[in-house]
Amino acid sequence: MNLELFYSRNCRDIIDDIENALTNAYGIEINDYEELEPIYSAYNRRRGQYDAFPLLNFLISRKTKEIALWVIDKDIYCDNMNFIFGYASQGNGAILSIYRLNSTELIRKEAIHEVGHVLGLGHCHNHCVMQFSNSVEEAMKKPSELCEECKRVLNLV
Repeated sequence: MNLELFYSRNCRDIIDDIENALTNAYGIEINDYEELEPIYSAYNRRRGQYDAFPLLNFLISRKTKEIALWVIDKDIYCDNMNFIFGYASQGNGAILSIYRLNSTELIRKEAIHEVGHVLGLGHCHNHCVMQFSNSVEEAMKKPSELCEECKRVLNLV
């Protein structure tokens, strides 16, 4: 499976780390990188954030590979959430916001998490990178790897 990786200008320096994390976690090939800036129409002035839904739709309309990941440095939200780290569509693509992630380790974890959703994984209750995180503190506590159950679902064991 090939993944197309998009990034906003200020995220270029972490793309290699994300590529390594995804290759190690899923064995995914990443051959294409493209700079892509968030569309202004997704910006909610009242909230000072970008709505993840139109951003994801824009990503899906731009991708040329099976799946895509877009790494951005803007704060994003979705309905009923103050903020989110990422937003995914199974079998299509995901957006990862590094806006609130304060370390390369957290960025790598959340990239693995979002691509896991794209590949069909839901949130996991095991000690797993697919655990739901509602804060940076929760994201820091979860491991950076998939549990054995999630690996089995994806035929990685």
